[in-house]
Amino acid sequence: MAALRESFPKLFAGRFDTGVYPDEWYWREGMSLPDVTRHIANAWKSDLAVARLALSADIGQAVARLTAWSGVRLGQDTIWWKAPRTKPIAHHQDSSFMDFLDPAQTVTCWVTLDDTHRDAGTLEYVPGSHLWPLTSLPEAFHGQQDYRAQMKAAAAAAGVEPPDPVFIEVPAGTCVFHAGEIWHGSGPNETGDRMRRSIGVHMIPALAQFSDRPGGYIYRRYQRTDDPSMDESFFPLLWSEGGGRTGWLDDYCESGRRRNPQRAAA
Repeated sequence: MAALRESFPKLFAGRFDTGVYPDEWYWREGMSLPDVTRHIANAWKSDLAVARLALSADIGQAVARLTAWSGVRLGQDTIWWKAPRTKPIAHHQDSSFMDFLDPAQTVTCWVTLDDTHRDAGTLEYVPGSHLWPLTSLPEAFHGQQDYRAQMKAAAAAAGVEPPDPVFIEVPAGTCVFHAGEIWHGSGPNETGDRMRRSIGVHMIPALAQFSDRPGGYIYRRYQRTDDPSMDESFFPLLWSEGGGRTGWLDDYCESGRRRNPQRAAA
């Protein structure tokens, strides 16, 4: 946890262990407004402390047990930093962001690096909302004044009253798992002295492939022409039945180098 906390200011200042940029980088030191929630996606490509968490075989195995998937690969990680007095993140469904995959499924492991509190913008879940239809990508995500508006519209479309959310108030170092269909988000950090740093590890079934549907404005770039398979260079296999796992992960987490041990031996 200490190493992960130290990585946050490095990442948002653009100091990357590997020299590789993340896929998404929302908030730049010296450029962005101070009241914006900071967000990076696929920091595992940039920072080795994050890589050791996001590429964990233990987290992959836990998801396999929860879902009965035969194998689990990493879809992406997300870094969240709610500094004091920062804005909310709109309610959404994680699986909406996987609309370019078949199946469009994901499970998230949310890891807290600070004690979380309701007034500091902790994660909140909407009970039973995983049974509502999957919606399209949200129109707004950062800083929406009514950050629950999209969830309320989804509840109306499902013919139900939106339930009161459940606030996840837990100690630092907690892992919380949720299905990609459940509506969730976070309010503003209204405190003047509390951080809310966390990492989401978003996992997908090992058998997932790129679909023929449009979408995937960022991650579709990793699809090979006329090939729906997901390349382990970008969507590594974390765990599978029988112990299968992408060969270069452990070496990469230690050194930042991607070397397949079988090829190295040859």
